[in-house]
Amino acid sequence: MSSAIPRVLVVDDDPDIRTIVGLNLGLAGMQTGEASNGDEALTMLSTGEWDACILDLAMPKTDGVTALRELKAKEMLNDLVVVVLSATSSPARAIEGLKLGAHAHLTKPFSPAAVATLLQELIDLSPEERHRRRIGFLERAGELERLGIETV
Repeated sequence: MSSAIPRVLVVDDDPDIRTIVGLNLGLAGMQTGEASNGDEALTMLSTGEWDACILDLAMPKTDGVTALRELKAKEMLNDLVVVVLSATSSPARAIEGLKLGAHAHLTKPFSPAAVATLLQELIDLSPEERHRRRIGFLERAGELERLGIETV
């Protein structure tokens, strides 16, 4: 959507994380909304009113991986910046999210201020630049993985 003031949906089953991330994004000049699971997120994101989404991968009901698959199937990832959150630092988990179309992966705990900076950087890129960045990371991660070097 790319409006003057970025609109970001924060999706996490932990209300404290939604609040902390939302407050930090607000301080960075972004408007935020909240969803507590993948179903709520998909409903809200289907309006097309959002520039970005912070998406927790592990949630009850519809998890972030399922929501990401659905966003990809509906071809909603071209204009939507997606940063996935995970409680595990598994390289395979990070690569899975990126393969499904996420633009970045962050491991909990994370710096809420760094999330705002990363989101703004990604929002400022064109969809083609975001795609190239994601593919470049996947290629580098694949090469490191073949060499037996952990990527995250």
